[in-house]
Amino acid sequence: MTADVRPFTEAAEGTGPAELDYQGPQGWATVVHRAHVGSFTLLGLLGGEDTDLARELESEHCRTEEPRTWEYRVGLSGPQRLRIEAAERWSISVTPLERDEPEDGGVFCRRGLGNQTVELPEPESGGGAILEFTKIESARPTGLFLRLHSDFGDQTYWPVGNDDRARFLYGHDIPAVWATAGRVEVANAVGCEWRLRVVPLSAARPLEDTARGTGAEVLAHTGAPAALALCSLADTGSASKAEVRVESRDYKVTLFADQHRAEEGGVVGLGPGPTLLQTGGAGGWELRATPLDAVDTFDGDITGTGGKVLRYTGPSVTARVITESWHKWSGMVSVRALSSELIWQNWVNTKGGLPGRLRGERLDLSPGTLLAITGPHDGSGWRIRIERGRGRRRGHGDAQSR
Repeated sequence: MTADVRPFTEAAEGTGPAELDYQGPQGWATVVHRAHVGSFTLLGLLGGEDTDLARELESEHCRTEEPRTWEYRVGLSGPQRLRIEAAERWSISVTPLERDEPEDGGVFCRRGLGNQTVELPEPESGGGAILEFTKIESARPTGLFLRLHSDFGDQTYWPVGNDDRARFLYGHDIPAVWATAGRVEVANAVGCEWRLRVVPLSAARPLEDTARGTGAEVLAHTGAPAALALCSLADTGSASKAEVRVESRDYKVTLFADQHRAEEGGVVGLGPGPTLLQTGGAGGWELRATPLDAVDTFDGDITGTGGKVLRYTGPSVTARVITESWHKWSGMVSVRALSSELIWQNWVNTKGGLPGRLRGERLDLSPGTLLAITGPHDGSGWRIRIERGRGRRRGHGDAQSR
């Protein structure tokens, strides 16, 4: 440290450009500038990068005879180098952040300010947990996001955007991204005070018939088996894209929706235990759970777009699952079949392209079979075509059950 660098922990004052070594805890700094011209620049050096903390660029012709006062509120995320590049008389005073304790059954709580990496506790074995992020105060607009780092070197990206609260499932994915612990990086958060909490899965928001929200949320469905539909609510945000990931026993599917279309295609309530749902995207969303005995039925050829849950009411037959897309992977149709007793049977995937459009993949249907369909992501249609004059293939049955 050179003689020109001034250390301080709570307060400092001076005149003109200066270089300061802040040695205190994270907190909010009140910066007061008394000057004849409102030209002031304060930079923070943290992690090897300069960040604008406060900047006023008033031209010289605005000079006044009597000095005026400007005040700035600046977030400091712990010890760092500060540099004042343009100023007259200034003062800085720092108020440390309050400490938060876990509550509502939480096992971990951390309050922070700005970009940081936080060590998280290991979730309970086999159960997972909910990571909750809350914005307490933000001095500037931010497209904040979290990045989860595991001991395996994997990374998971979780956008928060401009929402005040976001909740994420962690330690629950299969295959797991955890080893014994993890680290979450709070990024693009300069000037933002926030709180991270880890709470048990029992704190998930319940989904009964309908639920609405914005951005990332964790919900739990504990009712009777139902078809899940996702709608994007364009009136709750400037962007209107939403997604929901269904986590139910060995069944996982992700639904997408935007202002042009809603998507069905998920099944909840199969157990054992609750079906967990992770929402995301920009803007608002609505989830609807429709009892399985109220879903649409069909007994012959049927076409559609996007996702759908259907019940087949015809005789036992062999059908073909056909895509209308020329795109191999984004044009894939996925169909999972449930027996009338709600036991998973066939899982058929038809890739896009010429073979998928002309031939498709075989699917056995019995009276009462439920189909959870995920349509092509490129927006193309799909078709289930009954093979005329052919009953269900003998000996095939549940041999392809998964």
